[in-house]
Amino acid sequence: MWAREAYRYLPPDMYVVETQRTRGGKDASGNETRPYRFGEFDILGVSMHPSCNKWDQFLYTVAAWLLPDPNSSNLLLKFQPVAQAPTDTWTNDFGTAVEWFRSGATNRIWGAQQR
Repeated sequence: MWAREAYRYLPPDMYVVETQRTRGGKDASGNETRPYRFGEFDILGVSMHPSCNKWDQFLYTVAAWLLPDPNSSNLLLKFQPVAQAPTDTWTNDFGTAVEWFRSGATNRIWGAQQR
């Protein structure tokens, strides 16, 4: 799915990956348990098979660089934009993603300045 199909403000030349759990629910405080929160994983790996028909093609990024939900900044946006090929925030090399994570660099996979 193209990013623009998920949210009109996302770029038309990127794909999206859905970042939420399959099943929903509520915790003891009444918060939804389906969305992921920042800090629940470190690196996101996305299979590019649906777009390129190759099972061995993946792109990786640092989870902290993903976009926040505009209604709750501690939650990940449901649909995250994914580049079509490696960029400065998406890599096809897992080791590079680990280096980015370990560096502690702050970044965003796609920024508000681009809206």
